[in-house]
Amino acid sequence: MKLIQTIFVLTLAALLLGGVVFVAGQSVSLVLGQGEWLTFLNYSLKDPMCIAASICAIAGFLLSYKRHQKQSQPEEARSR
Repeated sequence: MKLIQTIFVLTLAALLLGGVVFVAGQSVSLVLGQGEWLTFLNYSLKDPMCIAASICAIAGFLLSYKRHQKQSQPEEARSR
């Protein structure tokens, strides 16, 4: 469980950082009129970001499944 949580956090951080770099790079490329930069960003960052998003989504699903499974177990009767 701890490994899945670590994978989730790392891929989420990589995805968010990649998204910021991607959008900032596109903005700068558009302002400067550099079509080659847009092409470079598209080919170099888009695929790794999609892979990170897929891994993050799978890890998030597994984490939510484990939490739901733990909550559905009945509690034992408590004595006074």
